[in-house]
Amino acid sequence: MSKIKIADFYYGAVLSMLFSHNIKPALIENGSDRQVYDFTTNKAKFTLFVKYRSEKVETKKDGYSSWNFNLKNDMAELSKYLDDGKNLILALVCGSDDLGESELAILDSNDISWLMFNNKSTITISRKKSEKAFRIANGGSREGAYPIKCNRYEELF
Repeated sequence: MSKIKIADFYYGAVLSMLFSHNIKPALIENGSDRQVYDFTTNKAKFTLFVKYRSEKVETKKDGYSSWNFNLKNDMAELSKYLDDGKNLILALVCGSDDLGESELAILDSNDISWLMFNNKSTITISRKKSEKAFRIANGGSREGAYPIKCNRYEELF
C-alpha cells in the first residue's frame, strides 16, 4: 500500500506554486532526502530546501501570524550547500488549519547566511496582516526583526 505522508502535501504545494509562477524547470532532481530539490531552469540553477510547519503559533495580538521552525538538524547540510557555492533557496511553508490561508516564505543564500551568522538554528517567522514582508525575530522586537519580502518569485527565479 502506498500511503501519502503529510509532508508530501506541503512539498507538493511548494513545487506547484513554483510551476504556477512561471518557473519552467528543464530538470528537477531530488536525492534521498525528499525535502531537497535541484532545479535547472531556463534562467537559473538552484537548490530548493523545503521545511514546513502545519500550524501557526498562538499569538497574543490579533492580525499576526507566526510559525516556529527548527533548523538545528539542517544547519550542517545548509552550510555545506553554501560552502559548495550552491544557489540555495530555503522555502518555509507556513501552514494554517485553513490550508488556503497557508503562506510561503522564501529565503535566499544571503538570508540563510544571516541565519548562520546570528546562530539562528530555531527561528520564529511572522507576518502582520496586510504587511508586505515576513519578519524573522531577532532580539524580541519587530523593529529589530529581519525582513523577508512576501513575493520574491521574480527576483529569485
